[in-house]
Amino acid sequence: MHPEEMFMTRATLRDVAAYAGVSHQTVSNVLNDHPSIRPTTRQRVMDAIRALDYHPNVAAKALRESRVTTLCCAFYGHSADEVADPYRNLVQSAFISEANAHGYNITTALLGGDRPGGFEGLRAAYMQRAFGGAVVVSTTLPPGRMRELAAWGLPTVLFDHEDPQGQLPSVTTDYAGGMAGLVAHLVSRGRRDLALVIPSDDFGSSAVLRREGFLAAARAHGVRSRIEAGAWSYEAGEAAFRRLWAGEDRPDAVLCGNDRMGAGALSAARALGVRVPEEVAVSGFDDFEFARYTAPSLTTIHVPHEAMARLAVRRLLSLLSGTAPPDEPPGCQLPVTLVPRESA
Repeated sequence: MHPEEMFMTRATLRDVAAYAGVSHQTVSNVLNDHPSIRPTTRQRVMDAIRALDYHPNVAAKALRESRVTTLCCAFYGHSADEVADPYRNLVQSAFISEANAHGYNITTALLGGDRPGGFEGLRAAYMQRAFGGAVVVSTTLPPGRMRELAAWGLPTVLFDHEDPQGQLPSVTTDYAGGMAGLVAHLVSRGRRDLALVIPSDDFGSSAVLRREGFLAAARAHGVRSRIEAGAWSYEAGEAAFRRLWAGEDRPDAVLCGNDRMGAGALSAARALGVRVPEEVAVSGFDDFEFARYTAPSLTTIHVPHEAMARLAVRRLLSLLSGTAPPDEPPGCQLPVTLVPRESA
């Protein structure tokens, strides 16, 4: 590897080994001043370290020696008042549970455009060894921020978002496939006019994949499709259903971008005297616990948020301990599952 290739990327021990033409264990022995290393080999490794500006990952070493027992769960684009958000609560609880199972604690950070010092504060806390690595939760993390994290050398796993450059490992799920499964399920039950209620101005990966999956599946099945804009809330789902039902051109299926919107749509249907699913099918997405208690119970897509969160923590720990396989793909995508219930 040439030094210029390390721009915006922190050199690793394996990069040094490749540059010097030795094994990564030899580089480790040089760094630990092992007496068995020949002077010529030691010099070659030291030259590579200087050329690549390599700095040992002291956080990983500290973690291995049990001096750092805290990991960070950093939410990007989430506000402090979103305490009632089932998504945030579920993943944070799973992070804590998995970290505790391995003997570590979790600290939480909120990052975003309205917190100009957020990333700088995160970096400062990492440099002060307040935590050994971070899981960053976001579907909207800008590429520039990903490059920053990689350049800092902060051990990071992305949750619910992929790094297009492949520098940071990630754990995601198949949102587009989930929407395709919902469309297929509805079409198999005779639905031919489908409306998706989802924010039209949300360009995060989750929203984009849900919209694209819906539209592509509707085209593939030869059924009508439309998008009805609405925020990720119960109230938005309720209002969107009322708008759809107020028009003369009513759909026979209303798919909602998440379960909160789906619950709102069911509430509006009930208030308007619309029979679900006889007159219109209604579905959600995510499979939060309350979806089984709505009236009627909500057909939805189960997103394995808990399994994703636990896997993200394990990937971070393997990254810190140096036990991650060198040929492991950066992106890991877990499957979703259709959960048919009474509403569709």
